[in-house]
Amino acid sequence: MRSKVASLLLVVLMVFASFVPAFAQSEPFCGDLDAADCELLTTATANMQDVASYKATANYSAMLAGIPGLPLAEAAVDVTVDGAFAYSDAALAAAAQLAQVQGQQDVANLMAESPELFVDFYNGWAFDMVINLTMSDDLAAALSADAGIDIPSTLSLPLILKDGILYVDVTEVAPLIDGMQGMKGWIGFELGRVIEAAAEQGMFEQAAASMDPAAMADAGAVDPATLAALMGLQATLDNPSSFEKFMTIERSDDDEIDGAAVAVFVTKLDLLAFLSSPEFVELVKGLAASGALGEGAPSAADLDQALGMLSMMGPMLFQGLTAESTTAVSLDEPNYILGASNLFSWDLTSLLQMAAMSGAVPADQLPSGQSQIEFSTTVVNSDIGGEQMIEAPADAQVVPAEAMMQPAQ
Repeated sequence: MRSKVASLLLVVLMVFASFVPAFAQSEPFCGDLDAADCELLTTATANMQDVASYKATANYSAMLAGIPGLPLAEAAVDVTVDGAFAYSDAALAAAAQLAQVQGQQDVANLMAESPELFVDFYNGWAFDMVINLTMSDDLAAALSADAGIDIPSTLSLPLILKDGILYVDVTEVAPLIDGMQGMKGWIGFELGRVIEAAAEQGMFEQAAASMDPAAMADAGAVDPATLAALMGLQATLDNPSSFEKFMTIERSDDDEIDGAAVAVFVTKLDLLAFLSSPEFVELVKGLAASGALGEGAPSAADLDQALGMLSMMGPMLFQGLTAESTTAVSLDEPNYILGASNLFSWDLTSLLQMAAMSGAVPADQLPSGQSQIEFSTTVVNSDIGGEQMIEAPADAQVVPAEAMMQPAQ
């Protein structure tokens, strides 16, 4: 029970991280924007950290089409989330400190030194939302055949968080979970008290210690060479500014969201420049040395050769690739971020045709139509500062914290 609840909480926190205004960067990337536009973007970002209540709708989409070796011609998944959110003063104060986090080491330090921040944030956070999942019929059929159960192409999961208790309407998901078949309605989990107990028992400190590469080496989990690679990789990932040299931002044409005038800022990543950079080389080598690429990871010599070819062939390999994000800022004061989106799209058609000509891909495996990989997210905020009526479901069965903290049998 404990592992299932912990997994559920983790998924919820990850999926809805984009909704949390306090987790926006404290200093947004301005690039070559003029002073007025940078000030507008910076002000809106700062104002979002003080938002105590709002509504939001998000869409997460993934699509693979025409990929050789993929058993389906197209696999598509859309997740839509619609909800109301509210934060207590304690949660906002905790979020302000969490917003300063820039990497794994910062997270570990907070877990070790200030676990109460996580308690205050979770117990002061409230939401009432619905997750709707839609996937292509072919994908649902393939997953059903693999899992041995009937997985529907559409699924709805209502969630409510109130006073530290996470309520889940299991009506549609219960048939998919072993041991829950036949269950309906709301079930509540006292996760707030579980998190409090974890903090009191030093579990946050233990988790922080396990995140330290040096501790992993002391425990014999990694050798010194791998430790050095891990620490170098961590340093790269913990410093977002190191990627800014490959980014550009510009103010596009103004637009409207729900009748409100917004300034639109588009940030793009020069992927080819990044892939040709020393930062990318060290990142890949660090991943290989750490074991993250698996037992069959290429050697350092193999990587040098492959990366050299990548820099030469990059323009051909990565044509049709788009990596960009958009931020929409309200023009009326106080300025807020009303919309944000991210897009990664790669048209592989030309690349696969070139691969077929070289013999790397058998010609008879080439798809007849377009080959594409696309991932996108879109978030729209509304009713910022409005009162959100979030109430616990009256008929919920609540699983007490003590039951979730019992050792597994």
